[in-house]
Amino acid sequence: MAGSYPGFSWRDARPGEADLLSRLAIAGWRETYAGAMPDSVLSALESNPHQNAESWERRLVRRPPDRWAQVIETEAGEPVGFLWFGREEGRLPGYGGEVEKIYLLRRAQGRGLGRALMADCFQTMEAAGLYPVAIWVFDFNRRARAFYEKLGGKPLGRRELVFQAEGRDFHEIAFGWPAGLAAADA
Repeated sequence: MAGSYPGFSWRDARPGEADLLSRLAIAGWRETYAGAMPDSVLSALESNPHQNAESWERRLVRRPPDRWAQVIETEAGEPVGFLWFGREEGRLPGYGGEVEKIYLLRRAQGRGLGRALMADCFQTMEAAGLYPVAIWVFDFNRRARAFYEKLGGKPLGRRELVFQAEGRDFHEIAFGWPAGLAAADA
């Protein structure tokens, strides 16, 4: 699946791009969570078993046909983000699809690209019968929460402890689109 938006395009991640996905995930975390998460967490991301290249390589190799990885690039071919989405993996009964990761570096934000990416991945999941759709977000990430609410996502009110660091608990909240993203545009 490929797509485009003025100044950007996206394509399926290729075998061997695990290092790229890792770098984009780490850069996304550092840009987004600076000041909200302890520096000790952000400075150790390269060794985090959920963010390192080996972890991404395993995900790419073992990816089932109903899970997609997309790399977002500028017109000049510079990677500025990625999407990881597909079948919901059992954390939210009744939800068929999940946008597990969406990372856009700051220089690609605020241009309507996020909305276009979400619409495209929702369309892909709908065609695969993966509805309704959900996404998890750190509860402190007000900007992302506002974005998902603007797209018609409804907070599902369920929080999960993701990890603890320096005496703080970090939780996620799920947003769901029972009627799909298109319903938000109606």
